[in-house]
Amino acid sequence: MCALLRLAVLPAAPLHQRIVACLWVFGSFALLGSPPASAQPVTLHIDMGGVATLSADAVVGVRGNTAPLSWGETFAMTDPDGDAIYAAELFFPEGTALVEYKIVVASADGELQWEPGQNRILLPRQMTRDRRAFAGAQTDLPALVLTGDQLREDIRVLRNGMAALHPGLLLHNTEAEVAALYTRLTAQVDQLAAQYDDAVPMPAAYPAFVEAVGAIRDGHTQVSMYNQGPLVTTALYASANRVPFAFRLVGDRMIVTGDATTDRVLPLRTEVLSLDGRPVAEVLRSLMPYASADGANDAKRLDELEVDDLLAPAERFDVLYPLLYPPQADLALRVRYPDGTETDLDVARVTQDARRELLWARNATLPRSADDLLTFRMAGSTAILAIGSFSTNQMRVNYEEWLVDAFQQMRTRGAERLVVDLRGVDGGMDNAATLLFQHLLQRPVEVGFWQGVTAYEVVPEAVRPFVRSWDDRFYDLTDDVTPGPDGQFVTRTRAPVSIQPAAAAFRGPIAVLVDATASSATFYLAKQIKETDVALLVGQETGGSLKGLNGGQMVFLTLPNTTIAADVPLYGSRPALPGPDRGVTPDIVVPLDADAVIAGRDPELEAALAALSALSSGEGK
Repeated sequence: MCALLRLAVLPAAPLHQRIVACLWVFGSFALLGSPPASAQPVTLHIDMGGVATLSADAVVGVRGNTAPLSWGETFAMTDPDGDAIYAAELFFPEGTALVEYKIVVASADGELQWEPGQNRILLPRQMTRDRRAFAGAQTDLPALVLTGDQLREDIRVLRNGMAALHPGLLLHNTEAEVAALYTRLTAQVDQLAAQYDDAVPMPAAYPAFVEAVGAIRDGHTQVSMYNQGPLVTTALYASANRVPFAFRLVGDRMIVTGDATTDRVLPLRTEVLSLDGRPVAEVLRSLMPYASADGANDAKRLDELEVDDLLAPAERFDVLYPLLYPPQADLALRVRYPDGTETDLDVARVTQDARRELLWARNATLPRSADDLLTFRMAGSTAILAIGSFSTNQMRVNYEEWLVDAFQQMRTRGAERLVVDLRGVDGGMDNAATLLFQHLLQRPVEVGFWQGVTAYEVVPEAVRPFVRSWDDRFYDLTDDVTPGPDGQFVTRTRAPVSIQPAAAAFRGPIAVLVDATASSATFYLAKQIKETDVALLVGQETGGSLKGLNGGQMVFLTLPNTTIAADVPLYGSRPALPGPDRGVTPDIVVPLDADAVIAGRDPELEAALAALSALSSGEGK
């Protein structure tokens, strides 16, 4: 959670501040005094010279989550020599292991400017200072090193937590395969402990744990880029070792979708043939075990390795590629330009933030927020609606109002056909997907539900310290579940429901574009569309699995020593009869065609428009 959100939900911590002068800071004030008898001092030096908006009367300070800091109070910093380097000496209680903080700038009218990016951290037991620029990466952090015993303790916590809470450990694995993944992880940890003389850097251990979680073969079970703590994000997310381009994977071919090189040497639709001398297909094969997907759905795993999400805190490829292939110099590329010529290039690696800012600066059409993922346009008499996300909780726009307005515009503007583009949508809020479904209906349809299952009634005491979620009701499910088969528990059976068309539902032929990204809520929507025949599904097999899914409420299982957090779904859903180990197959399957993409074509949209034209002329089904 960002510091701005913490400000709203966390109470202010007790205020104890030792600074050079006593300053009033818009209602917050610093108290002079001596540090506690047992204290761990850390000095901050923050270079504010690059902050163009810093006025002469602005107050620079720091907020954080551990006394003497608070998210609700500002601890003022000083610049006595006027060199734009602000300082503060902080004394933390003895035993404080980790502190999260951010710099703030208060203007004369009291408005706060928060430092952008992730919360920064201090490790008072291991460091005495933090020197950096405002909004810059931390360079004084000591490396987190772990003993073999600490890593083996993390394995035990991971294994016990998954066994106690995960409803689908045996959905895509046998008991022997689950045991084997922990045996392999233990062997990897033993090897690391020997290699590093029992002082293993956390980043060196990270891939082994990610691979073990991926081996559960569940799309909702992953070491997510979103839910890590400050140690992992600081150590792995801010490095200047990212590829200076965004890319799409079409099969095992890497196609540039955004150029962030200084000299613009990677025009759109350039194909990257090799990275650091390794063929792209080889690199992707080595990374596949670290991506999470349901069952055998490798197309979804490839999708997880793309670098194209400007709104994500980190990209899986970015984090794992330099860990598996530590960079020695600039990134060496072999590329094929859209005109077919090939060349070798050496390009500078960058930070994710620098890449994102340059991509935004060079392409005004790229999304800057989740709101930008919703688009509607008319192409002649065909309406094209792109729903780039069902995560409406991340949007400022009112999704329901926007969607209703789009369908009303279709009627007003005489749309005869509709294409709904769900490519790249991996899930989100069920009610958002249902609302779209209602706008595709021309008649009421009955929708059934798979049986809900859980692995537990009450979270075991030994597991409780290591799990957290957005809602504490998951600790005790006694009132919601009953014993079921195979030692699991079942939720209340849900009767089929009749879904009514929305008032502004579209009345003409509809095609819905899907691809391997579609999982969770998007998988269920694709499944309902296919079963009710309310629209043509066009594209590639979805993510997810017809054997069943796991999801619902998630907990974040945090390992005590590495601090790596694994997403663990608490609810499973299972069909009455076991389904095949695959996603939903579209009505019109459009094979991936990298050459068509390089040529600037959109084969899926072309196929959808052709099918709708045939339906309009009475030639289709």
